[in-house]
Amino acid sequence: MIAAVALVGCGKKAPPAEPDTNAEPKVAAKKPEPAKGEPKAAGKKPTPPKAFTNTLGMKFVPVSGTEVAFCIWETRVKDYAAYAAANAGVDGNWKKPFGDKFKQADTHPVVNVSWEDANAFCAWLTKKELAEGKIKAGQKYRLPTDAEWSVAVGLGRETGSTPEAKNGGLRDVYPWGKEWPPPKGAGNYGGSLNVDNYEYTSPAGSFAANKLGLHDMGGNVWEWCEDWYRSGNSYRVLRGASWNYYYPVDLLSSFRLNFTPGGRYYSIGFRCVLVGGSGG
Repeated sequence: MIAAVALVGCGKKAPPAEPDTNAEPKVAAKKPEPAKGEPKAAGKKPTPPKAFTNTLGMKFVPVSGTEVAFCIWETRVKDYAAYAAANAGVDGNWKKPFGDKFKQADTHPVVNVSWEDANAFCAWLTKKELAEGKIKAGQKYRLPTDAEWSVAVGLGRETGSTPEAKNGGLRDVYPWGKEWPPPKGAGNYGGSLNVDNYEYTSPAGSFAANKLGLHDMGGNVWEWCEDWYRSGNSYRVLRGASWNYYYPVDLLSSFRLNFTPGGRYYSIGFRCVLVGGSGG
């Protein structure tokens, strides 16, 4: 069984508690279902879009074995600011997660955004770039699926019919390799690991990219995925750990959190993918 842990206070100074209507993301408390295996994909292999840079300066690279191109960074404050400026009524919690105590520059990953917020951003960006001719009919931005995220982080074949069943299934596999503790510069994780110099989030691209050219597939902020955590569940999947996590199980590439789609938290952000042919 995956041990339950809290999102707050994992080695670094955590932002001070404040009255909050947002529940804390949940860690799997239920024992994973027996692995049922996954059906093999039929037909020809999917073709992801080509590498390109969009109108916000977000860079995308194809991920072989999927039909998508991943943004090489988590969605940044300046990307989300463009969306908020173009859409009246966007929730403003992303601007100052904890007042002036939590410093966020334009190139830091946006936080305090819900799954619903992230999807609204993707829908806006799709509409904007279709109108401007940057992407083609049939292309769209969205959140990655749980399975796509696993491919992008470099996991081998996982077994299980749901994200819950796959949760923590591949032990001793981390975004940086198999050794523990993580080496210096592995990413932005909890302060007790002493692998980075950041108290909270770090700017996009502060750490080396993985073999696919993707930064922060481990650490910095938790990333929303498209999927429900399990069938009939009311929670969505989060992957990748964050700046305030340091327990070995939480940093596994196969570890998942689950959280209500409308929930926001200061260690949760997202990453976009592009699906549907070649970009640019």
